[in-house]
Amino acid sequence: MDRVKHPIYSHSKRKPQVNDKKVLESPNPSQERISTTYSDASYANSIDSSFQSEKSLDANTFFPTSKSGSKKLQQLIAKSRPEDLSKIIESISPKIADLMIDLYGNYMCQTLFHNCSASQRLLLLKAMRLRLIDVAYHPRGTHALQNLIAMTSLKEEETIYREEFQGKFVEMSKDTNASHVVQRLLVTLNNRYFIIREFLGKVEDLSVDKLGVCVIKKCCNDPEIMNEILGSCLMLIQHPYGNYAIQSVLELWKEEVAYEFIGSVSGKILQLCFQKYASNVIEKAIKVESIRSSIIKELLTDEKVLELLNNQYGCYVLRTLSKDCDLSYKESFLSIVQLGLKKVHSQKLKPLWQEITDNLTLH
Repeated sequence: MDRVKHPIYSHSKRKPQVNDKKVLESPNPSQERISTTYSDASYANSIDSSFQSEKSLDANTFFPTSKSGSKKLQQLIAKSRPEDLSKIIESISPKIADLMIDLYGNYMCQTLFHNCSASQRLLLLKAMRLRLIDVAYHPRGTHALQNLIAMTSLKEEETIYREEFQGKFVEMSKDTNASHVVQRLLVTLNNRYFIIREFLGKVEDLSVDKLGVCVIKKCCNDPEIMNEILGSCLMLIQHPYGNYAIQSVLELWKEEVAYEFIGSVSGKILQLCFQKYASNVIEKAIKVESIRSSIIKELLTDEKVLELLNNQYGCYVLRTLSKDCDLSYKESFLSIVQLGLKKVHSQKLKPLWQEITDNLTLH
């Protein structure tokens, strides 16, 4: 008996013949073939069918740690019905903290937070509560957590944040990522005193920190924080970061802090006008009427205006003062400036001098 020779499979240029009549009659024969890989459409259809069949979702199957997986799940979340969204949340809630710090998963989390209800959001928050600190310090997790905090509306949510972050707010405020979480909590929560209470006695320390001052600016409207800032006014006004805390207090409290501010800087305004950071605060203070009148009385002398005209930062202060001073002062102010300009010579400062005289001349 002859041995049966099996055909040798090789790449052939000859087109395969299709003998199936049903395939030939199909408008798109390729759709009739069995595919061993998922296309985007088939992936989405498989998810939809899983919902329709009311089968529970497998978290491992839909764990969006890839770019395409995250994108598909975001699209699915956006078009899901409430009951379908509940299935997704039930599936991924045990791993929500890992998703929030994942390169692609954090985008899916942000989409999920914007689409879920308050009760669903609380469920997710409870699932991750033991890892809230880790997520807050993570460069990707912080963005997802800020989105979650921004939609806080339940007392239970506020309670979880208070219990998990308690005693850590000062340290968090100085961290590149966690400081933004603290700022978001200060802006969003109805009861934020549990955060402010931890800052009391440490306001000066936070105000001179690059990130801490951003947190302090968010709570300058609290009287206790404001009092601590003004208590260190003369030091903070000259600090590269602390000066922003003083500016925020002046902008928010205006006339209410005028007496304390004037008491701190009185007799030193000229020296402060020569400094890069302090001069910015003096310009901000000029916007407050009662403080402005005290600054004018201290600076409007021939000798002091001459010194200010010779200094770049001093010219900035004079320019702001010339814009905002009352008409009753403008005539005397202009005569002092004109007298001083006869004694100074600087090509670099000439444009500023021109602005000052124009502001005083054009009533």
